[in-house]
Amino acid sequence: MSDGLDAQLIAALQQDGRASYSELAARVGAPRTAVSARVQALLGSGAVEIVAVAHPQLLGLTTLAHVSVAVSGPADEVVGALCATDASVFVSAVSGAYDLVAELRVTSDRELYDALAHLRAQPRVRAVNTLLYTDVVTSVFMPQGPLRSDVHVDETDLRLIELLERDGRMPFVELAARVGMSPSAARARVSRLVTSRALHVAAVVRRGTGSGRPALGAGLNLGGDDEHVTAFLAALPGVEFVARTVGRFDLVITLGADSTTRLHHITEQLKALDEVHGLTTWAHLEVFKEHYSRGIARTSP
Repeated sequence: MSDGLDAQLIAALQQDGRASYSELAARVGAPRTAVSARVQALLGSGAVEIVAVAHPQLLGLTTLAHVSVAVSGPADEVVGALCATDASVFVSAVSGAYDLVAELRVTSDRELYDALAHLRAQPRVRAVNTLLYTDVVTSVFMPQGPLRSDVHVDETDLRLIELLERDGRMPFVELAARVGMSPSAARARVSRLVTSRALHVAAVVRRGTGSGRPALGAGLNLGGDDEHVTAFLAALPGVEFVARTVGRFDLVITLGADSTTRLHHITEQLKALDEVHGLTTWAHLEVFKEHYSRGIARTSP
């Protein structure tokens, strides 16, 4: 029973990492005491972490890319190089034609080129294939849609973001005490940051902690308009990430589920869509880096 409840709670927390136990209980249809116990167990085990992520545009990160790397021999040195760069937010060993995949977030196309050149220069790297994101359609790892043009953040907002990056479920009372304001004012500030898409607080499943929750990456080749496919994916449980891309795929997605059987069922549903002309998948075998937060540069007065 706990496995099914855990999956429901993780899905709910991926939508709103700061939802109260009462709100979570209402969403999953379980007693509040059971919900509280399971959430605390998930967070205490390290299998799930609640993280706050500022919008990439707020950080000046306007170029996002998915990078696949083929390696000759052991991949340890290449993994180390990828994890060491600030450009990478995600690095994983995968099955399939490539040995590693990474997500890079940088400030410009030139910075991306330099990062890729550094990667290609690693002795064991055999091939690098890059997909440039044109639009992130769905993501539990970042705010949805473009940053609102009317967003303005001050020093207090930045301090709140930094605190939530350390603990996404830090109580409003503690947040308020840390920044020197009332709990109601802190609540209003955080609500404004989330509503304006400057900040997203959500659950991240730590794949390398023995959580037992498999994850699958996939590249889709489409025929015609992608709206039907992206709408289908948006409504499908287990879809953690969808991006439109330029390169060998039209869409790149990440699927998470409580079993490989469930992942297989999802891929079969995708292959049944008329617009899907090709589907390439890779299993995430070991995640070496998953860190979506990055300090916000302050402008000197």
